[in-house]
This record gives sequence, C-alpha cells and structure tokens, in this order.
Amino acid sequence: MAVHAFHGGEKPRFITIWVHKPFFPEYTVLPEISVAKINAKAPLEKVCLLGCGITTGIGAVINTAKVEAGSTVAIFGLGGVGLGAIQGAVMASAERIIAIDVNQDKESFARSLGATDFVNPKDHNAPIQEVIVELTEGGVDYSFECVGK
Repeated sequence: MAVHAFHGGEKPRFITIWVHKPFFPEYTVLPEISVAKINAKAPLEKVCLLGCGITTGIGAVINTAKVEAGSTVAIFGLGGVGLGAIQGAVMASAERIIAIDVNQDKESFARSLGATDFVNPKDHNAPIQEVIVELTEGGVDYSFECVGK
C-alpha cells in the first residue's frame, strides 16, 4: 500500500506500508522487529542490509541441522541461501563443503567463501547423487537443497 502524506506546511512525502514487496520508498511503516539502528558514525560502505537468503542459509546449517565440526556437507544451489549455507558450514568447521550448481560461473565465488569442491551436474552423465557418493567415497553427512525458482 502506498500513500502520499501531507503534514502541515511540509512538502508531500511518499509513504509505503510494508507488504513484503521490495521497493525503495522515501518513508515506510515497519514493525519494530524489522528495524535496526545504525550508528551515524558507521562507514556506509561497511554497513549493509543482508537479505533473508544469507541468514536462512547460515541458520539452516548452524541452528536447524546443527552441522558438526569435521563433517562433509553438500549444498545444492548457489544463490543467496546456498552461499549463506556455505558460510554456515565454514562457521561450523565442516571439513569438506561441496558446492553444486549448474552455473559454472559460481564456482570461484563459492570457493572464496569456503567451498572445498565444486560440482556442475551438467559435467556428468551419472545422476548427481551417484557423483557425490563417488566423490566422497560413501556420501555426505549433511545435504542442503537451496535451489531457487
């Protein structure tokens, strides 16, 4: 919902009410839990908004699956959630983190975040689960499906 607000002699302001749609209004109304106060002295190039994908991926690894140190993890899909899952696996001290995506261009960034292996299913004739079992000599301890769309 969007409205134009007038208050006294001020110029009109465009105000939106949060309805789970991405947009960039001048003003908006949000529940308190959706707001974070930032120190005015904080350098803006280091202050950023993390979309829910990163925290969802990290949370799935750390809080939901409770990945243990030394384990082997497979992460299918390297969008925001999958990349967050890689970061979560690193935080959990997973020994091996296998990033799986059909877009080869995602390999270098996945590795920079901590992926130890990258598998593109298009490069194999066998079903991907067989490829992973062979690559790991038996399978993974944790598997995360983060494929979008």
